[in-house]
Amino acid sequence: MRDASEKLITLLDADQFLMADLYTITTIQGDIYRYTNFDAHLTVDGQIFRSDGPIISREGISISLGVEVDSLSISIQVSGSESFDQIPVVQEFHNGVLDGARFKLERVFMDYRTPTDTSAGTIKLFEGRIIEPEFDRNIIDASVASDTDVLDVLMPRNLYQPSCLNTLFDSACSLSRLEYVVSTTVDAGSTEYRLLCHLNQPQGWFTQGVVEFTQGLNKGLKRTVRLHESGALLLTLPLLSMPAEGEIIKVYPGCDKRFETCMNRFNNRDHFRGQPFIPVPETAV
Repeated sequence: MRDASEKLITLLDADQFLMADLYTITTIQGDIYRYTNFDAHLTVDGQIFRSDGPIISREGISISLGVEVDSLSISIQVSGSESFDQIPVVQEFHNGVLDGARFKLERVFMDYRTPTDTSAGTIKLFEGRIIEPEFDRNIIDASVASDTDVLDVLMPRNLYQPSCLNTLFDSACSLSRLEYVVSTTVDAGSTEYRLLCHLNQPQGWFTQGVVEFTQGLNKGLKRTVRLHESGALLLTLPLLSMPAEGEIIKVYPGCDKRFETCMNRFNNRDHFRGQPFIPVPETAV
């Protein structure tokens, strides 16, 4: 059952009313974008939902009982002029800014005589995370998985292996990402594969780590560091655009999940979840 205000119930009992879909996209960086399929901007609870953004359409909502993952299919059509923070929408998806973003679908009902009066409130139809985007030049197709998607994990959860079962900075690892992030700037001479920058950490510290762009055409883009050399970061995959001198980047250290690395680099022995001393598997002949 969905909650509705008394005014909304009265409006729905009337013979005629207008309705519109409201879309809210929240990135993992905290940026929020609001759009509507109505032909004018709508203000709902003090928030403006724009009608001049990308055209967002959707299929029917699939909802089931139990722990099965509910889903919503969406399509975002752009003409090339639409942008998120002055970056084209398609490039934002390429950069990975929308990876794991929250998507909320609401419906607002209005009196046909006052078509922009949204005081009756909204009904939330669906909410979840954007997954598996596929895009070409002008159309982005993606699925939105409900929050029950987090229950889709392999069993058994823990395996016996020499390397650590944790992912660096997850809840089991217990280390804080903010305590290890390093901000620096891109130096002249950098390329799509090799970033020149000044880092005080010893060579190899950021190998298998992550670099994140916070400015420019690569804003939001993350790349794995293949090799950390003195004064340079070699990336596993090239950037989509040439980095500009002076752009601020965030660099996070890497972890090879070895016991020695956990002790010497992070001093986190108590949370190491590997079994480095188990016997090496042998083959019987």
